[in-house]
Amino acid sequence: MLDSRCPKCGSKDVIPNVHIRGDFHDHKLKVEVAENPEAWVVKGIHESILTSTLCGQCGFVELYAKNPAELLKAYRQKRQRV
Repeated sequence: MLDSRCPKCGSKDVIPNVHIRGDFHDHKLKVEVAENPEAWVVKGIHESILTSTLCGQCGFVELYAKNPAELLKAYRQKRQRV
């Protein structure tokens, strides 16, 4: 819905930056990538807050990570360790 149209129904009635409730403390849903998930202590966790866009007609929701480049970099570093 980055082009302001719902990809499911084609409606222009989309609401950007809809608040997502998740974590109890800061009310932000997050995703994370661990560079070294097998580590006991220093896993190298990289996380990103998620934002969303909602279609006001059919209810379809898309999620977007705020910092996808950082997560991709961490993922690639993890893959190099394997």
